[in-house]
Amino acid sequence: MTPRQEKILKSIILEFMKTAQPVGSVVVWERYKIKASPATIRNDMSDLIKLGFLEKENFSSGRIPTVVGLRYFLENILSENELNYTEEMMIREELNKEKFQRDRLLRRCVELLATKLKYIAVAIASDSIYYAGISDILDYIEFEDLSVLKNLLSVIENYSILESIFDKGSSSDGDIKILIGEESGFSSFAKSSIVFSGFRLHRGEQGYIGVIGPLRMRYENVLPLVRYVRNTIEEAVSGW
Repeated sequence: MTPRQEKILKSIILEFMKTAQPVGSVVVWERYKIKASPATIRNDMSDLIKLGFLEKENFSSGRIPTVVGLRYFLENILSENELNYTEEMMIREELNKEKFQRDRLLRRCVELLATKLKYIAVAIASDSIYYAGISDILDYIEFEDLSVLKNLLSVIENYSILESIFDKGSSSDGDIKILIGEESGFSSFAKSSIVFSGFRLHRGEQGYIGVIGPLRMRYENVLPLVRYVRNTIEEAVSGW
């Protein structure tokens, strides 16, 4: 991929995140100031399709990112936003209030994540599922189809399926993990991404916490917040 093609890919993904619509070469040229003509941008977009980073959806002249394109964006282009100090202190205070009560602690975690990010937040631990933000997901056109939403919720409410998804994406390095679309192994998540992490609770109990949203979720905001909540949980319960 050339530097210009990378800029075009970034532009298309950023525009897709705003609109959920296919993006054309003229939009890239006008809004993202690529130093090339629309015709040259179209040629680069064709090359990006051949490389597997973009695809054409239906009869639109625009393009949308593939899972491969989104993965490249996340691993090579994305810059995370920093949490501000006031936000960090509020989260820490809220979670420390509940640190002695496992259920209340996890319930408050998903409430905070859902409220701040406007996606579904979910946590699992010892056969229990905690989630919040179902109403927020209705605002995204990807989930206007009730069958899509129903299939997604059926997975979220199934502990064994959620655990298998989280286990599949987990690793020993303890960092935040992202599963894009059907990387989860379930067609119900074809239009969704999952950002999550494992964590330790009282007496070493293991669990997972994360956020589920559309493929175009604002990862730059999701990643640092999930990471901070995960770290705050572990700090709050350390020694118990």
